[in-house]
Amino acid sequence: MRDRNGDSQGGLGMATEDQTFEQWLCGAKVARERLSDSQRGVLEAAFRFLQQSGRDYSSCRIVSHFLMHCDLGLQVTQVARLVGMHPRTAFRHRNLSAKEVVGQIQQHFSGRPYGKLLPRHAGSIAEFLFTHPEATRSELQGFITRVWGFRVSKVSLWEFLKKYGLDRASLMESRAACSRPEAEPQPATVELVDAPVSGALVPVVPEKFFVA
Repeated sequence: MRDRNGDSQGGLGMATEDQTFEQWLCGAKVARERLSDSQRGVLEAAFRFLQQSGRDYSSCRIVSHFLMHCDLGLQVTQVARLVGMHPRTAFRHRNLSAKEVVGQIQQHFSGRPYGKLLPRHAGSIAEFLFTHPEATRSELQGFITRVWGFRVSKVSLWEFLKKYGLDRASLMESRAACSRPEAEPQPATVELVDAPVSGALVPVVPEKFFVA
């Protein structure tokens, strides 16, 4: 079963009330005999936490983030099975910071509807991207939510950025163009015409010189 954010819940490896620690590891394809004492201790604590918390969305997100960033040596797919998350979702979340995870949990329960980005939003988004060149897409989504009070999907955001040339590839191309030295202007070629001698007659301009 999936929640409204597309995260899988209730997977085979996910801790349930009537499940033992060994069954939990087996369901996630984690070999207990290959675990060190420290690894086993961390996983036992995570298992008890999930059982006591009721395995709700927030608890699973917190546990998955912790297990992926505590140097436990687990693969992302193993962590996904342990908390009942779809592997694609786990790979998408693995580079998030703790602050971003908390923000996504808040958005999950905030009930804010999805909104539509309009041309008038492009200026503020461009300013944010130029003042935060290393910002992730999740940080940009958080900026949009804070400023305009609605969420926007990643697909809609990418299409909007691409349309207005604000995607990462376009920005890098523009920065590279600005960093290139400008070509020195070539001197203009001036053809000198002998000036008429003072007092001499000025030659008559031919008719073909004038535009009809």
